[in-house]
Amino acid sequence: MKTTGPIQKRDCHDGTESRIDFDYRGIERDWRGFGASLCQTRCVSGFIRSRSGTLDAIAQSCRGRGADVDAQIIDVVDEQAMRQWIEQVDDAHPLDLLIANAGIGLATSKDRSLHETTKKTFAINVTGVFNSIHPVLERMKKRQSGQIAIMASVAGFRGMPGAASYSASKVAVKAYGEALRGAYWGRVKVNVICPGFVESRMTAQNRFPMPFLMTADKAARIIAKGLRKNKGVIAFPFPTAFAMRFLTLLPQALSDAILRRSPQK
Repeated sequence: MKTTGPIQKRDCHDGTESRIDFDYRGIERDWRGFGASLCQTRCVSGFIRSRSGTLDAIAQSCRGRGADVDAQIIDVVDEQAMRQWIEQVDDAHPLDLLIANAGIGLATSKDRSLHETTKKTFAINVTGVFNSIHPVLERMKKRQSGQIAIMASVAGFRGMPGAASYSASKVAVKAYGEALRGAYWGRVKVNVICPGFVESRMTAQNRFPMPFLMTADKAARIIAKGLRKNKGVIAFPFPTAFAMRFLTLLPQALSDAILRRSPQK
């Protein structure tokens, strides 16, 4: 079961501007780590978690910071349910910022084929993002205001042999976000977030070195700063983002040879 979580109207005690944020993510993501830090840094709540206790605890933390929270659990692949919920909230409080985080990272195994892995990954990582942003995109355009952020990855700069399904899904949403940024320029702000390795339960399962591993709190601060500045692509940490961009400039044969040495997810 894929789930999505709450919306929150931002009205923080520190006097910062009122804002409504969404945060969507697959249940495989660690909402006690990266997602929770991002929500609490922004004084917002948007959680995708199958365990309602975790969702309630983080929502309560945001309420303690002065935010109004509407916590829900919805399948991000359910287009009708997502549209109904998002439009309902937008009718009540026009959305200022939506962060679409729908995403999982699955590995192929003897019990799960490449086809099954790819199909499930794209359903959540790509279709889930579409279902998150499409209900409000045209509404923001009509209002001539609003901001949408799409969670991609540094893996979205180039197809990764060790994570074919995941990297391909992130390539897709990164390119989609960049295209929307140009298409809606001057009417809706669109940003693409490309993190490297961030501490979470998901990365804790990796059995390979993770260079420049970053804490969830630091990652959340970088994202919040990038959104305030309306950066087109918020990629971090710098060494990882630079290396991935550099790989795209190399001859195909050389970059292929380098990436064949990358670990399997």
